[in-house]
Amino acid sequence: MERLMKNLSFLFCWSGLVGFVVAMVLVLNVPPTLGQAKKALLDLNSASEKELEALPGVGSATAKKITANRPYKSVDELSKAGLSAKKIETLKPLVTVGAAPPAAKSVEAPAKTAPAVAAVTKTQPTAEKSTKPTVKLAPGQKININTASKEQLDALPGIGPVKAQAIIDGRPYQKPEDIMKVKGIKQGEFNKIKDLITVK
Repeated sequence: MERLMKNLSFLFCWSGLVGFVVAMVLVLNVPPTLGQAKKALLDLNSASEKELEALPGVGSATAKKITANRPYKSVDELSKAGLSAKKIETLKPLVTVGAAPPAAKSVEAPAKTAPAVAAVTKTQPTAEKSTKPTVKLAPGQKININTASKEQLDALPGIGPVKAQAIIDGRPYQKPEDIMKVKGIKQGEFNKIKDLITVK
């Protein structure tokens, strides 16, 4: 009986010791994870100005300089933001340089080129419009519809480049009224240009 009691107490002690060791292993493994979470390195390329201001020796002005000089390939490039070598050494254990923002910049690049292309296409019609009125008729001057250039015909009221080409294709004309044989030029259009055209 005494021996049984000793064996039982030994088992209890042993299981208690094993339980204690397991508990210690679990407890010891938890803090490093928490420590890592607390000491998560701040990414210089994606951190906000407020996060950067929280770093030792970094104020709002320096945080703005850091964000303005992005992207960084290494922590040493903080010198671009005006940080001394000593300050950079202090920050090295607290910061890292992520690769995500350069990818984001390459995504922005096509977006920037697209409006530029749109701007070019927008200016082209304006350029065409500005070239159209350059051919102006002097007061009393008439255009010979048998010899006039496409640009001169295009300058007539109600005549665009398509009708101007059609007028050229329909030459020669015996009298100004013959211009109404051209598709799209009816009495109304003729009335606008009859005093501006001739066949001589």
